[in-house]
Amino acid sequence: MKKYISLLLVIMLISIFTTSVFADLSGEVISISMLNQDPDPAISGDIVEIRFSVENFGDYSKDNYVIELLPTYPFEAVSGEKLITKVGRIDPNMAGDNRLIVKFKVKVNKDITAGSYDLPVLTYEDGHRDIDIKHQFSIDVESKDSAEVIYIDQVELLPGQITPMKFTINNVGSTLLKDLTFKWENEDDIILPVGSDNTKYIKYIDVGDSAELKFDVMASSSADPDLYKLDLSLSYDDPVTGTQKSIETKAGVYVGGATDFDVAFSGTSQAEYTFSISNIGSVSASSVTVNIPDQEGWKVTGSNSVIIGNLNQGDYTIASYTIRQTGTTTQDNNIPGKSAMEDAIINLKIDYTDSRGNRNSVMKQVSIDPSALQTTDGATFVPGSKRGQMAASEESFWQKYDSWMIGGIVFVLAIIIQKNHSKGKRKNPNYTYKQTIKDLFKKKKLKNN
Repeated sequence: MKKYISLLLVIMLISIFTTSVFADLSGEVISISMLNQDPDPAISGDIVEIRFSVENFGDYSKDNYVIELLPTYPFEAVSGEKLITKVGRIDPNMAGDNRLIVKFKVKVNKDITAGSYDLPVLTYEDGHRDIDIKHQFSIDVESKDSAEVIYIDQVELLPGQITPMKFTINNVGSTLLKDLTFKWENEDDIILPVGSDNTKYIKYIDVGDSAELKFDVMASSSADPDLYKLDLSLSYDDPVTGTQKSIETKAGVYVGGATDFDVAFSGTSQAEYTFSISNIGSVSASSVTVNIPDQEGWKVTGSNSVIIGNLNQGDYTIASYTIRQTGTTTQDNNIPGKSAMEDAIINLKIDYTDSRGNRNSVMKQVSIDPSALQTTDGATFVPGSKRGQMAASEESFWQKYDSWMIGGIVFVLAIIIQKNHSKGKRKNPNYTYKQTIKDLFKKKKLKNN
């Protein structure tokens, strides 16, 4: 009897256990897992696509099923991309090859450092968000490497002249850049480095830092004025892939531009002063005009501007002006130690068009030997001397009253002619002004004889 009771108890326990197990298996068993991410690892500053697998291992369907992504730092929502997916009904045995795939896209913060970061996901029935299940998925992130040549400090080179040129390379990524190699070249060899080759090496550039690379360069003295291309190449080790990464770009450098002149006093004849103008630069100048601007101490009679035209490198020409000193010059003779016989200074302005087509002006001060200085009467003008002061005074008086004096002389002559004409008219009614003037000069001639 005891055996039957024991057997009955065993059967009851087995029945209870079996019922419990099948009750669990016949319930809702919804599983969500992360399949993969693209790219893997995610790159800071870029967008990553994450794929989730949804499976039902139970015996009952799940209606109105919702999956919601909760982007937290360093992940950010992408404009136009959804964060909630309503997958709807999930039938039993929707698993394995029949599983449901759900995709989301998020952006990784550009300043984040490399590492693994959790991305929260919620699952719940539509309309019952308050009864949710929260899942955490780990996303691998790598820092983005990026370098760029952001600045070249020279955009113009003068032919035949050594010019320092500086290239600046900036790390705009979020990871350290190591073992960088930079080089540049001009395929026509018009522009070449001087004193070194065209390659430099950098051990590393930290995040946000820059490296400056300096070269002495020269453009060929026979180079035509033009824009020349520089091919720039930068290579470094990619910390994400472990491979070497290269950046190829180009920049333009203009060869040509402005020039310079030398002006010297050549001599004088009467009141005409001659100056020699030389192009001492390395670039030709066109449409050259030399003029004497208004300035204290000098007066130009006639045109103050001479058009020269084109003046090539190393060429010279002359320009002449009728000028005179007006008693004061740009030099200060009251300065202790300055001699009254020191050279006078005159300013000349040169306007020209450079090889870029730009109009430029150059002002030059020219010394004039005092022995060549002329006053209005042709005498030598020595600044600070009594003769110079008298000449300046006479010149100033004549300039001030010349029109009055000429008018007075004309007025007196008119009175004399009228008086003589009246006398002759009384003797001869046909007596003319022309005959009056002739008779007047005859009388003067007879008187002189």
